[in-house]
Amino acid sequence: MKSHKQWLDNEYEQWVQALNSSSMYNFKEHPMVKRMLGEIEWAEEFMPNVTGEQFQLLEIIDNIGRRQNEDISGTCWRMVYYAKMILKRNPTDIIEIGGGSGQFYAVMRAMGFVGDYYIYDIPSVKQFQYRYLAEVTYHTKLALTQTMLEKGFCVSLYALGEFDDELKKFYVQEVIQKKCPHGFVIWNPHSGATAEVLFECTVKDEYPLLNPGNKQLEW
Repeated sequence: MKSHKQWLDNEYEQWVQALNSSSMYNFKEHPMVKRMLGEIEWAEEFMPNVTGEQFQLLEIIDNIGRRQNEDISGTCWRMVYYAKMILKRNPTDIIEIGGGSGQFYAVMRAMGFVGDYYIYDIPSVKQFQYRYLAEVTYHTKLALTQTMLEKGFCVSLYALGEFDDELKKFYVQEVIQKKCPHGFVIWNPHSGATAEVLFECTVKDEYPLLNPGNKQLEW
């Protein structure tokens, strides 16, 4: 039986291979990318309000990575929903742990975030994020540079809770506790990940509840 770390290392290896074998025009069509990003339906009752300009930006952002334009995906609407929740907390600078393709950062800019932003991720994925964000910048003119931050509001959606114990401990001790006086995290332990939260925060069930066991952490 594989340990959680072995399972996670294999997932990351497949994720990186999927990104490296795809182009900026089709990566969202790769089965592994679809699985990692999570294809979901977003209930109409939780549909966030956006302006016409924001809607146009979100369409562009969400369609980068597909050969043909489609409606804004449920996965993107989920990002918008959480972006609006985070923006209500008025963060000046944001540190994201586990940024996927980089799309949540692009969504934050589309929704009006103007502070500095930095994504912690494995180097091979960071390289892809830079390419994706450059493509978004080209098509939207949004400013999507990254700045290494000493302090910031921590964001992590469906990443930190999955990490193996050693990696999770590193991010808690070296990033959350040292750099992030406040934060918003969706904690989703599964496939053997430790469910225990390793730092002081308010723990509630994720809302809207997409998966049993997911928690919403704030501090």
